[in-house]
Amino acid sequence: MEAELPTDYDVIVLGTGLVECIVAAASARVGKKVLHIDKNDYYGGQWASFTLKGLEQWVEENSSAAQQETAKEEQEAKGGEMLVRTSDPRQVYSKVKLGWHLQNAKTPEATPIDINSDSVGSQRCMGEDESTDINKESQAKLETKDEAQHCRTWSQDDVRDLSRKFNLDLAPKLLYSRGSLVELLISSNVARYAEFKCITRVLTWVASREGEGNLLVVPCTRSDVFTADTISLIEKRLLMKFLEFCHSYEENPEQLEEYADKLFVDFLKSRKLTDNLIHFVMESIAMVSREVSCREGLERMKLFLTSLGRYGATPFLFSMYGCGELPQAFCRLCAVFEGTYILRRPVSSLIIDSENKCLGVMSEGQRLHCSHLVMDASYVPERYSGIGSSAAQKSISRGIFITDRSILSSDKEQLTLLRLPEKDGNPQPVTIIEVGAGSGICPKNLYCVHMICNGSDAQEDLKVAVQRLFGEDEDKPHVLLHLYFNLVRLIYLVVIY
Repeated sequence: MEAELPTDYDVIVLGTGLVECIVAAASARVGKKVLHIDKNDYYGGQWASFTLKGLEQWVEENSSAAQQETAKEEQEAKGGEMLVRTSDPRQVYSKVKLGWHLQNAKTPEATPIDINSDSVGSQRCMGEDESTDINKESQAKLETKDEAQHCRTWSQDDVRDLSRKFNLDLAPKLLYSRGSLVELLISSNVARYAEFKCITRVLTWVASREGEGNLLVVPCTRSDVFTADTISLIEKRLLMKFLEFCHSYEENPEQLEEYADKLFVDFLKSRKLTDNLIHFVMESIAMVSREVSCREGLERMKLFLTSLGRYGATPFLFSMYGCGELPQAFCRLCAVFEGTYILRRPVSSLIIDSENKCLGVMSEGQRLHCSHLVMDASYVPERYSGIGSSAAQKSISRGIFITDRSILSSDKEQLTLLRLPEKDGNPQPVTIIEVGAGSGICPKNLYCVHMICNGSDAQEDLKVAVQRLFGEDEDKPHVLLHLYFNLVRLIYLVVIY
């Protein structure tokens, strides 16, 4: 057992997720004595970022076969006190499935595999003939656009050799440039501990009559609108007029009285927007469902528009080297103001007195007392959290994919946001973030694609999105590795602030 800690604190925080780290930093900043504990050997909790090796270890720890009940810490309750066991944080994850689409050993031979299967196979490089080797003459013919995509044959060993160049997020987040979290980072001076890149393009999926569809770049700025070839001249005028209205809609409340209790989509129709423009506005600017109210839709529009131009041509920021850097940035601030941090320190139970007040926690056989206890939702005892009840069964479906090229080719690497709408076979809207080497997320020539939606079975919920974006066709990215998992909504996973 490690050396004993001081026993009395103003605030004890369990878990190093983003919310807990913000609370710890704020408490230390105002002079509170803070103890911040995490049973894991890494920071971030459900907000962590991992190397590839670290992600594989996380999968092993959180797979259903690996989940085991932790050892019980026996401690007699005294003076009417009761010891209430904390939950195992792994209970929040389910249906964790990792699969490779590559051969294990380094080899030039490769065969494509169905990306919706769990079997392990090999990956074909774009333009490769499965029956014959590419000779020097045919290889020279590939040195055009295909070469720009750095086409090559990968193996599991090739990718694992680059493990430390990956920073793979459990909970990827985009920040509005004028959102509350960015303002907090600036006002608290925590921004000095983190680096960000601006999302360089926003895409949308436009379905065709044949049931297929295309990815189109969404015009975000005024210049983008007038140079876009995806909307007509009349639509450009209508869109610009509507965007100008959204900037100052609060100054004209009389124009909204009729739609105070109506849907946002009805308001858009009243402004004479075409179906094409309604799609762009709802799916890629406001990013709301068709059931959202008029006022909420306008609030989202204004946040998008006011965030434009602050740091780049789109409203969104993404954390360099993974979003796990955000919790750690607040941890650094807490440590500066004498907060104490201990990783790999399990907490077995809460100490509850006869009046149902929490007095502290039991950790490694030691009683740690506090005036206030803050916990990651996954640490909350089941008797308080409701995990297992029908109300808590709602979950979020996540997918992480390592691919060999971008979902939409470009002259230079892009940091991409895409929202697939809730239609055309897609059961839920799916938010998709694609990042490359320029963000410190993966090695050069590879991409990481994150998918997030509401659902209970990630592999099934994301099936349509995967089929649309990836495949064995020469013009689609090939998946080298996939990871599916679900997490209980008590984690408060938030994609965009």
